[in-house]
Amino acid sequence: MNFRNIINLSRRYFIEGGRKDITTFFIVTLIIAFIGFIQPMGRVSDSFMAFVLFIMSVLYAGRTFSIFQPVSKTIHYLTIPASTAEKTLFNACLVYLYYNALLIAALFLGTTISELIHKLMSSDYNFQLYFPFDWSDLLSLLTLESVFLFGSIYFKTHPVAKTLLSLMVIMIFFFILDTSIFGHYMNSLSPEKMMHLNKSMEEATINHYAYGFCIVVFVFFNFMTWLRLRETEA
Repeated sequence: MNFRNIINLSRRYFIEGGRKDITTFFIVTLIIAFIGFIQPMGRVSDSFMAFVLFIMSVLYAGRTFSIFQPVSKTIHYLTIPASTAEKTLFNACLVYLYYNALLIAALFLGTTISELIHKLMSSDYNFQLYFPFDWSDLLSLLTLESVFLFGSIYFKTHPVAKTLLSLMVIMIFFFILDTSIFGHYMNSLSPEKMMHLNKSMEEATINHYAYGFCIVVFVFFNFMTWLRLRETEA
């Protein structure tokens, strides 16, 4: 692992796409500020903020390896003096750290601007700084981004749409499978056992299982991204 190559990859990225990211940052900031300004009570809702963050992050992650779509760009990228691990690490940092930090900063700055405007318009307005995301939201976001990051290199055309469609099919399949198995299991239980099961489920720390599942999915798809990139370079 040569971190000099990662620095060179970063320098190349910001030279080619830095202006686009700055433009996106200001556009998202202004949109959030405007929406917060026109709200009757001020403040953009947490759900809307989360929706914007998830959509923008997914779009960024799903287009990370779009450089493989034109043949000329593919050849140029594959001849960059950096190993597969270095390129994978760089793109992972780009998606999980840089893009998320950029979008979160834009959302935070946009809401702060709208709060300042409301405060200037009315001295009685209760100015607040807030951050509507917790660790579980961020973990879910990172997990979803890892799936779309893999999809961006696995699908050669329309990676975002195809990844989304694949996710929907997989979710429907597991929903049907889970419903069938769980329904059959519940029908086989006596009323006393069902009461005991419900009590156990209420006492269970379901969040711990969800966190563990997200971490496994995150690691798996990042590993698959590395394998796919190595296969593409070969």
